[in-house]
Amino acid sequence: MKRKLKRKFYFSFFIISMTLLLSGFKVYQQQLQIVKNNSIAFESQKEKSVDILEQPLIVIDPGHGGIDSGSENEGILEKDINLEISLKLKQALLDKGYRVLMTRSDDTALELRERSDFANEAEADLFISLHQNCYSQDTSVSGIEVYYNDDKTTNDERFAQLIQQALVDSTGARDRGIREQDSLVVTRETTMPAVLVETAFISNPQELSLITSSSYQNEVIDGIISGIEQFLNQ
Repeated sequence: MKRKLKRKFYFSFFIISMTLLLSGFKVYQQQLQIVKNNSIAFESQKEKSVDILEQPLIVIDPGHGGIDSGSENEGILEKDINLEISLKLKQALLDKGYRVLMTRSDDTALELRERSDFANEAEADLFISLHQNCYSQDTSVSGIEVYYNDDKTTNDERFAQLIQQALVDSTGARDRGIREQDSLVVTRETTMPAVLVETAFISNPQELSLITSSSYQNEVIDGIISGIEQFLNQ
């Protein structure tokens, strides 16, 4: 009788031990799988971080700001249009994976050299300054034009050509061509390809109505991005 009880005790002990051992092994496997999954996720995130760092850095410069309102028509200030389009352009570029910085993100006044110095210190790959044109002597004047500096060795003329053509294609606006201008600080003093874009004549009532509408602003943004990508991929 004692032997039977003893065998039964050992058998029960064996069953319980094996059950605990198998249960522990199962938990171990689950924990091991979690560690593997976390490791894979970490490596994937690390690769994404490297990819982001390798993306071109684009500096957007909303022209004017603060006490410098730029041009004005019907109570609408150039500085506000510039900032509105710039913020939308920034988000569109971020959505495509580019790195983006802005010389100003609010109604702040900046010196021209502050803008170029900012881009140079950031070691940007491209610089785009956004402005609105104005010619009050003749309110029928319209169209888009892009300025660049020809004294640099960073292929700014080609950059201007691609931005200009892409903008005209995207918006259907009058093509006023590209213009070489060595007196513009932001395109002259920057060490990377740089352009200054005049997206509309706000002295023209029709163009003022267009450039303040979301749909036309989106066309402008699409054109600029198309020009950027053509330049980067050439």
